[in-house]
Amino acid sequence: DDGEDAAVDDDVNGIAGEEDKLGSALTSPHRELARKPDAFEQAQSKRGRVFIFLLIAQLLINCDYGILAAALVRVQATMHMSWLGIGSLSSIIYFTLSLTTVPMGFILQRYPGSIRKLLGVSLVCNGLCSICCGLAPNAIMLTTLLALDGIFQSVPYVYLPVWVNQFAPPGSSTSWMGYLQNTAQVGTIFGYAGTALTMHTLADRWWRMAFVTQGGAIILAALAMLQFGEADLSLADELGAPAAVPIAFEASAHATIRLLCRFRRHRAFWYTMFAAGALYFVGNGLNYWTSLYLVSELGAGAKFADVVSVVVSVVGPVFGTWAGARYVDFIGGYKDNHARALEACILLSLMAVLALPHMCFSQHALLVSGALLAVLALVAALTPALAGIVLDILPEELRPLASGLYGLGTNMLGFGMSTLLGGGAMHVTGSITFGWRFNALVVLLCPLLLLFARATIGLQVPVRIVLRDMAEQLRTWVNGFRGL
Repeated sequence: DDGEDAAVDDDVNGIAGEEDKLGSALTSPHRELARKPDAFEQAQSKRGRVFIFLLIAQLLINCDYGILAAALVRVQATMHMSWLGIGSLSSIIYFTLSLTTVPMGFILQRYPGSIRKLLGVSLVCNGLCSICCGLAPNAIMLTTLLALDGIFQSVPYVYLPVWVNQFAPPGSSTSWMGYLQNTAQVGTIFGYAGTALTMHTLADRWWRMAFVTQGGAIILAALAMLQFGEADLSLADELGAPAAVPIAFEASAHATIRLLCRFRRHRAFWYTMFAAGALYFVGNGLNYWTSLYLVSELGAGAKFADVVSVVVSVVGPVFGTWAGARYVDFIGGYKDNHARALEACILLSLMAVLALPHMCFSQHALLVSGALLAVLALVAALTPALAGIVLDILPEELRPLASGLYGLGTNMLGFGMSTLLGGGAMHVTGSITFGWRFNALVVLLCPLLLLFARATIGLQVPVRIVLRDMAEQLRTWVNGFRGL
């Protein structure tokens, strides 16, 4: 076995030199821009416009989840589905998205100059799937269309974090990653609020019109993308790097295995990815089942539950993502500052654990709603830094594939499994409360996994000193937000 491992290491090292050349090719244009202030300002202005477009596209493609959550009871009644079936409607999007993120990571890594075509086709197909979801006559057709929807979402899902990590302005990388995370949350809430409002004021069947409207907006966004050239969207820099960067390894199964072998050396990547998966499991599951839990188990009114769902889902994740990103940038960002950023994330995850008892065991709807708001805010606060760390901790040539693997882990373990396992737990036990608590308690895994990630990247001092430093960071965090 040692001989085989050594042979694999030799193979990997054999391509490392060529891949390092690729990394140099991608980073050298930034040095050129630094020498040309006017060119740098023009490039940053252009990238700002591209970033705004990417945020709008991210918002629109995430509306479908909110539409489903708002129409949950109506879809169940119309299509005669069990709770397990309702849970699978949301999960199927993330399962198919998970299955396609890794292949898409390979495609983007191999053809970084073809982003405009890939992104345009995926947006148009995504819009058509959403329109057809609004016209679906039965549960089988709706589930199939949502599965296709997840496949077409894989292009922006893998591409956007890599673009932000590569082109965000210095000192704002975590904030830009936070904006990217926030637009996904806002898209979900926009879909939820719009659907709930039209169903309450017009008719229950208007959830179908919400899907049609979303699809039309996505297609319009794809047409708006025509204003950008290939160079504006390419992962290759426009000054110095070619439009299609030649990847230094052949497209063979053996080469793919050799490339994946490089990830085994980066255990912090895996721990961080699984921690992010636990966070998304909690946030996604709680958002999805909030209305059902408040109405069925705590006796709240339907309108109260809808208002609470919108408020906590908007204020918690949006404020948490913004605040968490600002905090990490305040202590130096995540770029080349992985240890301290992970320590900050550990503190935030422990604070989320402290809010669990009230959210899981209280019988008062207002108290549960307040605890839910705190948990969602703290969970969301971790996501920008973790999304950046998993990319920045790896060599540049591995980042498109890393984004695909990260998407596989967070979507399969987080988004996909949360509603499926939560609905399955409710189906087996007959208790909505059991499924709610099951979704919430998964957050206990997050600080543990982040501690493993922190130890993996190097714990050169005693644990008591690390804990003391983390306590000091907490005081700095509190003082920093007093001054915002």
